[in-house]
Amino acid sequence: MEKTKKHIEFHVDIDEAADQMSVQIVAEKPTVGEMLACLLGTVKSVATTVAENKNEDTQKTLHSFAIMVLKLADEMQDEEKS
Repeated sequence: MEKTKKHIEFHVDIDEAADQMSVQIVAEKPTVGEMLACLLGTVKSVATTVAENKNEDTQKTLHSFAIMVLKLADEMQDEEKS
């Protein structure tokens, strides 16, 4: 049985002057697994691009990304407690 292809779009608008970012996701009934796989693939591509531009190792860049995500999660948890 052939798997059907899913189309998921991420639109990111960055307004540096206003220090704001908005993200819009266009997807038709995605599963959590599909969204996670798409997210991780995107993060890996972004990390590779950042690493190439900074002449760094992709693994080191991915590690830095992971630390940033953990800090963000901690901040969000702190905000929920307040």
